[in-house]
Amino acid sequence: MLNDSTKWLIFAGVVSAGVLLYLLAPVLSPFLAGALLAYLGDPLVDRLETHRLSRTTAVVVVFVTILILLLLVPLILLPLIEQQLTALVTKIPKYIDWIQQTVVPFISQALNIDSGALDMTSLKQAVAQHWREVGGIATKVVGMVSQSGLMLVAWLANVVLIPVVTFYLLRDWDILMDKIR
Repeated sequence: MLNDSTKWLIFAGVVSAGVLLYLLAPVLSPFLAGALLAYLGDPLVDRLETHRLSRTTAVVVVFVTILILLLLVPLILLPLIEQQLTALVTKIPKYIDWIQQTVVPFISQALNIDSGALDMTSLKQAVAQHWREVGGIATKVVGMVSQSGLMLVAWLANVVLIPVVTFYLLRDWDILMDKIR
């Protein structure tokens, strides 16, 4: 059994470690991202090594493949997400009508709630008035992020640091894992 002072010491250590991780998160995040990419790419590098490629050549092949995928995925997904959001926004009034005609009567009957308390028409009017502002908010957020010089420097540092960390961790992954074991 642990005495009270030991429990408090463990608690203080855990809280201190949590605060330290929170404060160092901006510094550690590129290394964590690089380690994750290296972890995901290591099996592919190992497989390419069995085909008589050197570890560095296999790392370059996997690294370029990961880089191409990371560049292509947003180019493919962003237009699809935009289309889906546009379709959702245009269908919101229909969904509100369906909720008003189907869900509200069911809830009011099942829970014995007055259906007048669930005013869907005001919700429908508010959505119809403000749905165009959603695009304006996204534009404002992008503008604020691009205007912040410190944010831009941090982003550029991550863009440079993550590939470098990934490359070297991927190249030395097996050595690192052997040392950890």
